[in-house]
Amino acid sequence: MKALKIKIEGIVQGVGFRPFVWRIAHKNGISGFVRNESWGVNILVQGQNDDLSSFIACIRNDLPPAARIDSLEIIEVPSDDRIFEFTIEPSERSEIVGLIPPDLSVCEKCISEMFDSSNRRYYYPFINCTNCGPRFSIIEELPYDRPNTTMSEFNMCSECKTEYELPTNRRYHAQPIACSSCGPKYFLDFRNNDSDELKGKISGVKAIKIAAKLLSEGKIVAAQGIGGFHLMCSAINIDTIERLRCWKNRPRKPFAVMARDINSAKKIAEMSDFEESVINNPSAPILLLPKKENSLISNKIAPGISKIGVMLPYAPIHHLLFHFGAPEIIIATSGNLRNEPIAKSPEDAVRDLSIADAFLWHNRRIHNRVDDSVAFSINKNLILIRQSRGYTPARYVLPVRGIPVIAAGADMKSSIAISDGKNVYTSQYLGEMSDPKTQDFWRETVEKFLRWLNIKPKAVITDLHPDYHSTRLGMELAERFQISIVSIQHHHSHAWAEIAEKQLKTPVIAVVFDGTGLGTDGTIWGGEFFIAKPDGSIERTASLRKIPQPGGDISALKISRMAFAYLYRIFGRDIAKLNFPVMKYISPFEMKIIQKIVTKNRPPLTSSMGRLFDAAAAIIGVTFYNSYEAEAPMLMESIVDNIDLTEQLSYEIIGKDDFLELNFNHSLKELALRKLNGEKVNLLSNLFHSTVSFATAEIIMRLAKKYDIEDVILSGGVFQNSVLLQMISEILNGKIRVHLPGLNPPNDQGIALGQAYWGSLFSNAI
Repeated sequence: MKALKIKIEGIVQGVGFRPFVWRIAHKNGISGFVRNESWGVNILVQGQNDDLSSFIACIRNDLPPAARIDSLEIIEVPSDDRIFEFTIEPSERSEIVGLIPPDLSVCEKCISEMFDSSNRRYYYPFINCTNCGPRFSIIEELPYDRPNTTMSEFNMCSECKTEYELPTNRRYHAQPIACSSCGPKYFLDFRNNDSDELKGKISGVKAIKIAAKLLSEGKIVAAQGIGGFHLMCSAINIDTIERLRCWKNRPRKPFAVMARDINSAKKIAEMSDFEESVINNPSAPILLLPKKENSLISNKIAPGISKIGVMLPYAPIHHLLFHFGAPEIIIATSGNLRNEPIAKSPEDAVRDLSIADAFLWHNRRIHNRVDDSVAFSINKNLILIRQSRGYTPARYVLPVRGIPVIAAGADMKSSIAISDGKNVYTSQYLGEMSDPKTQDFWRETVEKFLRWLNIKPKAVITDLHPDYHSTRLGMELAERFQISIVSIQHHHSHAWAEIAEKQLKTPVIAVVFDGTGLGTDGTIWGGEFFIAKPDGSIERTASLRKIPQPGGDISALKISRMAFAYLYRIFGRDIAKLNFPVMKYISPFEMKIIQKIVTKNRPPLTSSMGRLFDAAAAIIGVTFYNSYEAEAPMLMESIVDNIDLTEQLSYEIIGKDDFLELNFNHSLKELALRKLNGEKVNLLSNLFHSTVSFATAEIIMRLAKKYDIEDVILSGGVFQNSVLLQMISEILNGKIRVHLPGLNPPNDQGIALGQAYWGSLFSNAI
């Protein structure tokens, strides 16, 4: 007889992994045990060689749907004649912490049971099993066991307890297990029903039926789900949509929608087989898909944008709302005011969601609020632009041992990351740090991760910008723990983040395009090329040519200013003779000031690719003002009919050895003159995209040849542009390995990973 000790790390808790191991052990006639520990799963197996080999093969190849193995370590140990059977042992807590399981969408088996009138969970909106349901949102402590979750407040009935304790049952150790007899319930309250206090007089199935009816009548319902509240309403009722837009101060920013099922989703959006598999998977993100013209949705949901964010029902309550008559497509937007965290409790909703006509809430407490994840795909690669429900917390392995650190993240699209010296753990999306509630959410999240990971950080890593709210919060934390605080440049963090995610161990070219980030020279960077090496060194080798950014941050909103700055640099005083459309959107006073700023090259100076896209959008007349972040580039991307790389505009690369500058003055000049000649905006947008792509690829190949590098990574918010990614990938295909962004977002949410990776390995903080 042979005995093996098997240590498994990954997503192996809360996903039916232990009963899976129990079943295959019994199938192969093996004795031993399986046990949850804080770091993962510990297994001891004893048996004949062939049986053990079959057992290990099953573990590798036949995992439960939501499980994932990150590492599997096998050590031969002495056998124990006293062990005759295979058992599931109680969980243990250790000093090492594993991967906290993410929330999972309800599975098909549970949905089928929920709509089976003979099943005891008929119409029960909290149905779940080991393959689905809440995880992270209800966890208070580790390991993930019921007493450590908010489900500890509900005592299992005898029937649920029998299922919970039977290894052959699908609900064996499904921690949120419940039924209508013993579990949480839904309630419905109306706004201004004598007072704004929650009374919960309407409950159960009746509450859900009335909520569905309200949605069909054009009302706005604040509905509590897995990680917080959605504001839900009809996707076709124009008056309701306008009311919601006005309240959220969101005049044009797209809303996400929830479709009744995959067939309904296909009525409003184009979808590849890969995208269908993503939208149906247990993580169930909002997926950005090409829109179809359809009467099921209003054109006010995503005005001017060619894509729409679509999700399928992922909680039992969503399926029930559609079943009871909610419209086939509904808006399901985050339950919050602009920039605030999502409301997680009924009290939050009543206080903060004044737009709601009714509140559909439940009494299963959400401990960790978590918003919907948002993604798009390119060439069968999934790229998250908001990493949250279903994908967080996430863990990334460090290549060598480092020091424990806390990464404060950025200010826009904030998140945090914490390294224990072996791995980096990233949080869910937190929000915009300018809002005091988000700052409180940041503090709360840091406290929870420190407790869960049980680490004593040696340093706090912040952005180089001293005025970021996250930087100030990092300073507050460093003072509290009496530890070092170390700053890292914004775009360096973007680069290290993708290096960490892709586990790259050789020198790489890092292209980082975004809107803004304080550079080491005091200017605003955003169109940068770096050489990053495994020893932690990073060298800026190229960038866009700098230009004054008139008025600083205001020009990111009033993009006509950036357009005029570029045009004045290109045409000088001759600009007065040309009737560019954008000039109608700048006052004579603004023109006079901008002329002086450009002539004298006054700061702030920027090399931002985001600002270049803004300028191009205003020059060709797509829009002249960003009502939300990156609206102009999104509109530019949307009007590209087909990827066409047969033509490009002129550009200039200045410099030879030490540093290259990419100058798009010629491109913008040709773009402006073509606009005057009446060329179509979709053609002009394609030309601009192809020009940026060819120019970027040329610098990449120059650097690759000079430094003998075979890999390039693309990061930064500008690379949320699928047209740009597609074009650059096609141009570089077969010439160099191109690493696209992945599950760690390319935008500012993703930099916390880079901060923690660099801080743990290279900051020399101790």
